[in-house]
Parts: sequence; structure tokens; C-alpha cells
Amino acid sequence: MADERIYIIAGGHVDDDFVKSLLCDKNGKKKEDLYILAVDRGLECLLRLKINPDEVIGDFDSVSDEARIAIGLEPRKKPKAKKEDQFVFDVLPYHIRQLDVHKDKTDTEEAVRFAMRYLRGDIVLLGATGTRIDHVLGNISILGLGILSGFRIILMDERNKISLVKDEMTITKKDQFGDFVSIVPYTDDTYVTLTGFRFNVDNKLMKRNLSLGISNVVEEDEAKIVVNNGVAIVIESRD
Repeated sequence: MADERIYIIAGGHVDDDFVKSLLCDKNGKKKEDLYILAVDRGLECLLRLKINPDEVIGDFDSVSDEARIAIGLEPRKKPKAKKEDQFVFDVLPYHIRQLDVHKDKTDTEEAVRFAMRYLRGDIVLLGATGTRIDHVLGNISILGLGILSGFRIILMDERNKISLVKDEMTITKKDQFGDFVSIVPYTDDTYVTLTGFRFNVDNKLMKRNLSLGISNVVEEDEAKIVVNNGVAIVIESRD
């Protein structure tokens, strides 16, 4: 299949308006050339927005009865809810992959691996942040699968855009996400060169366990991050 942007909607924090701005056109219809995977409770965001996913993946241990009914895992209850209060996907997703509750990988990792195995295109993780810091750290770690497999994977919410960079990355001032750019070493012996920022460095060793690299600012029209050795986490953020 042709390359397309792949959105994975996980079960963490989601801002409906932000998700809608990424997935829908001005008329509220799903944009073309998007492939949408709903992961477990991420289903409920798509139900609220009335967007059909292309794939549903999860053990469904945390989804509502309404979500299970919407994808056909349970029969509709009687009496039926009022028409304006219910939404069932117009076309059931291409495939529903129900996972075992007891497994070594999270539902989100399974979804990312599915996307890399069967699809082509950049992968954007939504609903991958929230109050569960263990899940947030796990989802940032999952970005490393893209480094290993040659996929570009981005984790986003309405205030953060997180990438792993092994070689280089350019951020233009007019297109940057938010006001701040932070660079955090993901591996030992991470050496970074920064140009076009308020604080530039030349082949600087970014040591782990330190806060060096937090809250830099793009000052030129174009800023460049070159990772000379290792892998860095790049976070574009806004207050």
C-alpha cells in the first residue's frame, strides 16, 4: 500500500479537539490518506468524535460497555438508547485484534508493531500520555522501535511532541510545535551539535542523570539538531 500517516489512538489522556484537528478536515470528516488504529480505551475518543478506525487492537479490559457494543464484541442492550445518544461505527473496523490480558507487551506496543509490520508511513501516537507515568515512560521507550526498524514514530498530545533522533532533525521557527525544545540523552555517550538555538553546542556530550538540554529556544529561522553519536529524545513543548 502507498505510504500514509498512521495514527494510533491509545487509552491515555486525549484532548478531543486536538485529536479532531489532526484526523478531520474542516467539515469534520476523516482526512484522506490516514490509517487509524484504536487501542483499547482509545476507542472511546473515536466514538465521541464519530470517526471510524481502520483497525482496533487491545485486550479491552478497560473499555466501556458502549465501546464493546460499538465494535460488536457485545450485543446491543435493550431497550435501545435514544438515537442521538448512541454512535455505532458506520462500517466495522477492517479487523479487530483482541489480545490476551496476560502478555509481555502493552496494547500500544502491539499496535506499533502491527503498524510497522503491515503498513508504511510515519506513525503518530496519541493518547500515550497521562497520569500513569509508567505508561508514559513505556510509550517513550516504544519510540525506539522506530529507530531499530527505520520508521519515524512521534508521540503527541496538545502540549508535547516527542521524537527519538539518531542522526539529525531540523525545526523551522514558523512550523515548530510549541515554544520550547528540550534534548534529553536516550543512550549513554550521546553527543549532540545544536545550531540556530539560543544555546548552541558543538559535539557536546549529553550525560544521563543531568538536566542539561531542557527548555532551549529556537532563535534562527531554522534550527538543527545533529546527534553525532547515540540517540536523543527531542521534546517540542508548550506551557
